[in-house]
Amino acid sequence: MSAASPKTRPGLRRLTAALPGKAPLLLFVAAIALLIFAAGVYVGLHKAFPYDLVVAARKTAATLIESRADDDHISGFLRFTDLAPSQAQTHRWEFIGADRLAAPALFLSQWGMDKFDARCPDASGCIAVEYGAAGEPGHAYPYRPEAIEAAPRVVDLPYEQSPGFSFRADRYPAGLSRYANGDLLVTFHLRHSFPFAGGAARIDRQGRPLWFRQDYSHHVPHINADGAALVPGLRIGGGPVAVTLKEAAPGREAAQFRLACESPNRDLARVIDGDGRALEEIDLLQALLESPYAAALRHTSNPCDPLHLNSLEPLGANANGAGLAPGDLVASLRNLSAFAIIDRDSRRLKRLVRGGFFMQHSVKHLEGAKFLMFDNWGGDDAQGASRLLLVDLAEGSETTLFPNAATPEPLRNLFSMYRGHLSISPDRRRALCTFSDEGKSVEVRLADGAALAVFTNLRDISRWEPFSAERKTRAALFNLQGAYYLR
Repeated sequence: MSAASPKTRPGLRRLTAALPGKAPLLLFVAAIALLIFAAGVYVGLHKAFPYDLVVAARKTAATLIESRADDDHISGFLRFTDLAPSQAQTHRWEFIGADRLAAPALFLSQWGMDKFDARCPDASGCIAVEYGAAGEPGHAYPYRPEAIEAAPRVVDLPYEQSPGFSFRADRYPAGLSRYANGDLLVTFHLRHSFPFAGGAARIDRQGRPLWFRQDYSHHVPHINADGAALVPGLRIGGGPVAVTLKEAAPGREAAQFRLACESPNRDLARVIDGDGRALEEIDLLQALLESPYAAALRHTSNPCDPLHLNSLEPLGANANGAGLAPGDLVASLRNLSAFAIIDRDSRRLKRLVRGGFFMQHSVKHLEGAKFLMFDNWGGDDAQGASRLLLVDLAEGSETTLFPNAATPEPLRNLFSMYRGHLSISPDRRRALCTFSDEGKSVEVRLADGAALAVFTNLRDISRWEPFSAERKTRAALFNLQGAYYLR
């Protein structure tokens, strides 16, 4: 009996009758589809070429789709207020328990301070603005994205970006630190791009860039007393990460697990000199893998971004107790809800600290074995949604400094889901605690957690046509990236 017999292939017979002359083509297409499927299975099982390209493309696509969905949030605009546009400037500062800040401060907004107030008329707004201790406006740093894009590049790494990506529209300042001569070191983040880490630039007081590192620098830099800067960075790629939990006993296999990501980002602690040259790089993921704390990777909130380093600073000269030493580094690792202590000499991870804080930012050494942080998710109904937290490693204690029972009601439940910043005053007695997604920075006295002053990022955007008609009758509230005491 032939293979084409109606007794054995009636479906195929009817198909070939309905599509005369097309059966060979359909069979060819089906064979190609089966071949592609088999090849895909082989590539997936054996991770053969082009497995790495497919994984990278999928990761990039996911990042770009996510950044497109986040456009409104990233724009920096939060909401319109009940204040008239003319009241924006006069209502930015409120002094509660003091009539002055501990020191002048520098404020950084996501798309530029006073962008709509024409304080930097020949630029794209101001990248940062100084305020004196009494809240009086001081020097404004113009934001010149086109000049930064054209600046001499110490490093020029590749990015994958959506069609229409614009340096001006899609790169925004994320963090800063000030050099002794008044220049700023500014890091950038990107939208519609992979990776999100947009590099670092040194700009002078007129906003002119001296150099630009189009590398994967991100979050908040810290300039040391010697002029070198600690800058969070990334390394992309490197393959899967497997963790061995303990040595195997005779006759037994070692306990292991793999991060559920084929090529996780690797956070770096990078040291950069005043000319933008990298002096040192510390692979923090590798340091964690080589430490006794590697099992903590099991609890990362994102296996493709397992650490998410968001602050990096040296411990002060009075660091002591709990195995700490002056010059050790403290690194805030958001996606582990932990902070790490890196040995000043060996650069090995010697302690990983976890507790009742979650998705934190700005972990900073205060004194001895005490650390302050902006705890994004660790608060509760009694202690505020986000909080200023004191962690004492010597005593093993955690204390919520702000908010507390004496905090004014409007400040008790401030919440910043993804951003936040903390700056300790030069006299170590106060802190500027920035609730980025609320557009507010609160100066807090550390002795009792009292709120002393509040800065609200209010703007008059009445002449800014891209916004709705409400702009003509209401002042607008914008995101606030951070507030930095000036030494």
